[in-house]
Amino acid sequence: MEYRFLGNTGIKVSAIGLGNFLNSETPDKKEKVTQIVKRAYSLAELQYGEAFKELAIPREDIVVSSKIYWAVSPFNLQIQKVNQIGLSRKHIIEGVKSSLKRLQLDYLDIVFCHRFDEDTPLEETVKAFNDLIQQGLIHYWGTSEWSCGQIFEAREICAKLNLIPPVCEQPQYNMMVRERFEVEYGRLFDKYRMGSTVWSPLCAGILTGKYNSGTFPVDSRLHEYKDSPILKRIFDTYFAEDKKEKLLQLLNALGEQANKLGCTQAQLAMAWVLANRDVSTAITGATKPEQLDDIVKSLEVVKKITPEINKELDQILGNKPQVGIDYKAYLPNKSVRRDQIIVKNLYISN
Repeated sequence: MEYRFLGNTGIKVSAIGLGNFLNSETPDKKEKVTQIVKRAYSLAELQYGEAFKELAIPREDIVVSSKIYWAVSPFNLQIQKVNQIGLSRKHIIEGVKSSLKRLQLDYLDIVFCHRFDEDTPLEETVKAFNDLIQQGLIHYWGTSEWSCGQIFEAREICAKLNLIPPVCEQPQYNMMVRERFEVEYGRLFDKYRMGSTVWSPLCAGILTGKYNSGTFPVDSRLHEYKDSPILKRIFDTYFAEDKKEKLLQLLNALGEQANKLGCTQAQLAMAWVLANRDVSTAITGATKPEQLDDIVKSLEVVKKITPEINKELDQILGNKPQVGIDYKAYLPNKSVRRDQIIVKNLYISN
């Protein structure tokens, strides 16, 4: 496994991280998660806690993150209790302690603020995370789906009050969704060396090749969760009648490119994400342990993503954003990012 610095910190995270979103609602979730964690460690909070305990994984060998949610689960749209959402001091501290209890851990390595909270003073939010770090309950904190301006504001408050700032952002990033990561966050990466733990690198499985025919296999996510509001939104975004034909042409062109490189389409999509120097780790899910074997091999494909191949992929995708002039290109030996390093470890996200 390849490991990289998480932004401008001393902690290293695996280039590929394991998430639990796909297994959070399945009836056999405990056994599935245990087997998947076992496979990930050898190469879900409550579920992960049981898996850690059963497998006796040394705590120092893993990097575990979790989130404090602002939004409700897409699988459970019931209204939450009034103080169980948002980024108030009460919810942040109680949420982290509850997370630790479910995970059966003494501390978390990283906790993310999932979405920005307009109702809570930002100073209250950053102070709460600073206190959790001082108490040893978490090591770092980050943001998830915050705008660049919101992150800059948080960092300004931290600098003014001498508090520990967020060290990473967790945005969506894949071949189909790239504008925000490549354009908006660029300044954060350059100025602060912010880390990133990107989610949905395979675009909800669309980039794996399983949908290239335009049908949904019985064991696929879009088939299994066809009644889920969030997956219905994904379906409407990509497979609506006025978009489907163009999408299938694109997917099959990617399939041909993968064959050219001697890899699977999923490996190509993941390697493309990992080839971006601003990606610290790409979080992927798995419903079967063997799926991890396939996706980890994408690390071998990264070196095949040459400038020529990247240009061909950009032509296929047709969505390369305009990022302006790269002034650093004219300033040799002025690199603002550190090279990746390789160690033995595991990064797991909830």
